[in-house]
Amino acid sequence: MHTVMSDQQPTPQNPAQSINGVSINWDDTDMESIYANIGTATANREEFFLLFGTHQQWRGSVKDKSEVNVKLSKRVVMTPFAAKRLAVILSQSLKAYEDQFGKIEV
Repeated sequence: MHTVMSDQQPTPQNPAQSINGVSINWDDTDMESIYANIGTATANREEFFLLFGTHQQWRGSVKDKSEVNVKLSKRVVMTPFAAKRLAVILSQSLKAYEDQFGKIEV
């Protein structure tokens, strides 16, 4: 059996967390990993849609082209509340990353 490196993501050191007095145990036994180097989001009143995919600029840069092709492969649909919680945890994770490795310029 061949294991892909990207599937070997570390499990959180403290998989059990308590949020507002509720214990959350994360079960990652059926989790799938994907790679995306681009993403976008849209929403309607009831749901947020996170779209993930890849683009490959093997020849030249985006500045050299009038068009970039992106292959979207995964969509995550979330409630606005779940999307807000995701935004908070992503913001915290990015801050911790930049504190350790330096600012990410986009």
